[in-house]
Amino acid sequence: MLDNEMNQNEVMLPRALDSLAMPFESASSSSMMPEIPKGGLLVRVCYAGACYSEGMLRRKEIRPTLPGIHDNSLYPGLEISGVVQDVCASLPNGNFSTGDKVVLYPDENLVDSGYSEYLAVEDVQNCLQIPENIPLEVAAMLPGGALSAYSALLKAKPHVEKLQEVKSCVNVLVVGAGGLGLWAVKLAQFLVGPHSNNIRLFVADNSIDKLLTAQDHGCYDIIHWNEEDHEQYIIERTLDACRGGVDVIVDFVSSPRTMQRSLKILNREGLILVGGNTMSEVSINLNSLAAKQQSIVGIPKGSFAQLRDLVTAVSEGAVTPPTYTVYPAEDAAQVFDDLARCRITGRAILCFGNLTNDHAMVNNN
Repeated sequence: MLDNEMNQNEVMLPRALDSLAMPFESASSSSMMPEIPKGGLLVRVCYAGACYSEGMLRRKEIRPTLPGIHDNSLYPGLEISGVVQDVCASLPNGNFSTGDKVVLYPDENLVDSGYSEYLAVEDVQNCLQIPENIPLEVAAMLPGGALSAYSALLKAKPHVEKLQEVKSCVNVLVVGAGGLGLWAVKLAQFLVGPHSNNIRLFVADNSIDKLLTAQDHGCYDIIHWNEEDHEQYIIERTLDACRGGVDVIVDFVSSPRTMQRSLKILNREGLILVGGNTMSEVSINLNSLAAKQQSIVGIPKGSFAQLRDLVTAVSEGAVTPPTYTVYPAEDAAQVFDDLARCRITGRAILCFGNLTNDHAMVNNN
């Protein structure tokens, strides 16, 4: 376990899973089609990412037990892709057409509606058309997990480039080998390029299966953060694997335990980017932070321009998505249960409508 509070809240797990799965139950039984907003679109949802949201957990005071290092920083109801069902007549001609493949830029107003069968989109500026060569199940991941990982790496990039000027090798550690971590590995390869050999990307996780998946995705090395081991042993193992400390840490978990551990392995002038959903407080020695000239910053929300760049990179083949599996939306409750118990590696995507046998278990790697 990452945190003691997870054990204390284990009884909350069924309630959390039921709440997160409920939108699918209502969506599958509902045939209501909303009206087209003035100047807007009506989108039929085809795929949705199975993921958790900090906002939903906070509003409903849900604290699900997620054993081990987990990836729960994504957006439920916002990781969606679909096709344009209808277009308001007041929209300029040629901007959108019925049947266009689209994704929506993350908007908190969609948190409770993204798992609906149809979405009324008032602001078409948040609607992005998808090229025909990007499968809709891949497109669904781009506005959420991919954009979050992309934003984190772009935030870290200037610091890495600065360190490259004075260091022969820069060590970057991604904490969490779930969907966000896998996207980070893929996008780091895209941003760094094939010829850079002075940046080493490590991935740490509690799950051996997830770490092996991350290794298959091309990270430099993996580090097993077995939470049953003594803390000092984990720190020494990390330092040994990195041949010293770590210069940049992207912590997609950001629990008190991972934060304290990160501070102990962080080099002078190091940077930690935090983006987890923990609601626990973390005690940090500011004097030590200042003396070592270290920094801790939050992962910013990705921009629409960054999402557009991601779509272009995937369309051109410069970025390939991490491994994923597509499930029918009717299996949402089981999928969330499997996610919570770390039975799924890679991303889980839920399909609305008929699911072919080829999509029942999709693994693109």
